[in-house]
Amino acid sequence: MKKIYFLFLFLFGTILSFAQTSVRVINLDVKMGEAAEVARLFKNYHDVERKSGAAVIQSANYLDGVTHRLIFAGDPANWGEKTERSESEWQAYIGKIQKKINNANGSMVMTNLRWRQGDRQKNKSTKHWEMIVHEPEKFVKAYDKFVKSIGNILEDRVVSLESIDMGGLGGTHNTWLSGSDLNDLILTEREIQKSKAFKLFLEERGKVDLVKSYFTNNIHLLNKR
Repeated sequence: MKKIYFLFLFLFGTILSFAQTSVRVINLDVKMGEAAEVARLFKNYHDVERKSGAAVIQSANYLDGVTHRLIFAGDPANWGEKTERSESEWQAYIGKIQKKINNANGSMVMTNLRWRQGDRQKNKSTKHWEMIVHEPEKFVKAYDKFVKSIGNILEDRVVSLESIDMGGLGGTHNTWLSGSDLNDLILTEREIQKSKAFKLFLEERGKVDLVKSYFTNNIHLLNKR
């Protein structure tokens, strides 16, 4: 089957609303020396055809007590894998994973509000901002305008905005920016912060409190159709 980028492929640079897309994040604290095996187990089990969305395993940095994240995204009305696994297969998989992890906090369920398509294969690193948005409608309107205004800076990088429905670290929303590596993210963020569009966004978005910023890197992004 032909592989496509995360979620759906659309015209480059378009800002889309994916209100139907649910995003479930499971935070893990993987034991020392077990990261490669956890990634292998994840890929072996989840690299199958899906009804919608994707399964992703990421490494995580600057997120207290979390070394990795498992992400499952898709349409809740058309969720999961095309071929259902048996309960025994699932339990065997979970049993192997559980032996290699410690408990971790901050797992969450989100709804995707905005998605700007880009090159997910090239830009595997991501900076995340979890925040408390006090005026959501005002924020989303300003966000749409802001992202459109900085398209020349973003180029083929992905940006996304989600509402947090359950869990998390106390925030109401999460937004993120992808890049080729940490240096690319730092340089891109600096360029964005120098722009007139960024200053206008700060004025128009309403009150926002930052809860936590952190960094992830995609290890496997699996979205066969």
